[in-house]
Amino acid sequence: MTADQWTQRIKKWLPKGKPIDTKRYVGNDFENEAMVRKGFVVKAKRYLKHFPLAREAVAMYFCMLDARTPLWVKTTVAGALAYFVLPFDAIPDFLPFIGFGDDLGVIAATLSAISTHVNADHREKAEQWIAGESIVLDEGVIIDVVTK
Repeated sequence: MTADQWTQRIKKWLPKGKPIDTKRYVGNDFENEAMVRKGFVVKAKRYLKHFPLAREAVAMYFCMLDARTPLWVKTTVAGALAYFVLPFDAIPDFLPFIGFGDDLGVIAATLSAISTHVNADHREKAEQWIAGESIVLDEGVIIDVVTK
């Protein structure tokens, strides 16, 4: 089959006269980042006491926000934290006792892969955030505070 034949076949499947709105399917970077930031903060507040690697997960979050962190580390952490934020994953989080098992495994595997990039500054910010102090990033963004 030639390229023109493939093009004609694909055009039959696409809606006529309407361009495809990619934002409908994948959103945009600003919306996605805001969703992950908000989702992580809300879930971390709710489950911080029950999640064994919570302090490290928060430190990984600050590592991801650091401008000096390599891109591959940021994407690895973003994927792990997105998995943590999403309620429906391999083992749904609403199942008692086992719901966070897969999340814990993903966070632990990610931490072992990127641990050299999580530094004392990230851990200090995580401790402050968990203690309820405001954290101001270099970009002037204030990260929400955990209330106990």
